[in-house]
Amino acid sequence: MINIAIDGTAGSGKGTISKLLAKKLGYYHLDTGAIYRSLTYFLIQEKVDLNDEKEICKTLEKIDFKVQFEKDKDGNQVQKNLLFGEDLKNKIRTEEISVSTSIISKFDCVRKFATKIQHELASKYDLIIEGRDIGTVVLPNADYKFFLTAKPEIRAKRRAEQLNQPQNYNKILKDIIERDEADMKRKSSPLKRADDAILIDNSFQTAFQTLSEMISYIK
Repeated sequence: MINIAIDGTAGSGKGTISKLLAKKLGYYHLDTGAIYRSLTYFLIQEKVDLNDEKEICKTLEKIDFKVQFEKDKDGNQVQKNLLFGEDLKNKIRTEEISVSTSIISKFDCVRKFATKIQHELASKYDLIIEGRDIGTVVLPNADYKFFLTAKPEIRAKRRAEQLNQPQNYNKILKDIIERDEADMKRKSSPLKRADDAILIDNSFQTAFQTLSEMISYIK
C-alpha cells in the first residue's frame, strides 16, 4: 500500500487538496478531522464535560464508530463517518464542533482511538491521510509527506467563505489563531512539520496550483 501524509494548520486547504490529489491518483482520501469531529459530536450528545479527560475516556469505551468508503453515482469517493450506524454528514461541520474538537483532541485516549482507525485503513488501501500529526505520529514511514499552511488572515477568509459567514471573519480569525496555538502546544501529538515533510505555503495559490506543486514531488 502507498500512503501519503498531509499535515497542516486549520484552514490551510488540507481537505480540499487531499480530495483533489486522491482523485488524481485514484487513491482513497481519509479526512481524519472528521473522525475527531465525530467523537466530539458524540461527547456533546452525551453531555460530557469536554475538559474532563477521565470522563471522556470512559465515555468513548461505549462508542460504536466506523469509517466507511463508498463511491457516489459519479464515481466520486464518499467518506461515511458512522456513529452507531448513522452517517453524521454535515452534523459535524459546525463552528461549535470545530472549536470543541480542538479541546478533546489533546487527550491521549482520543488520539489513540483515532490513530487505531487510521492504521487499520492505511494497511488496507492506497491512502491519502490528512490531519495534524500524520507524518510525525500516525504514519512516520509514509511514502510521501507534505505540510500545508497559509497566513492566518487568509485561512480565516477561506473558512468564512466556506461557512458563508463573512460577517464572522474576526471571530473565525481569532478561533484559528487559538486553534493553532492549542494544536502546537498540546502535550499529545502536537502539530508540527515532520523533518522530511515538504513545506508548502499556499497563501497565494489556488487549490489547483497547490495540487500541481504536490504532484511534481510524487514519482
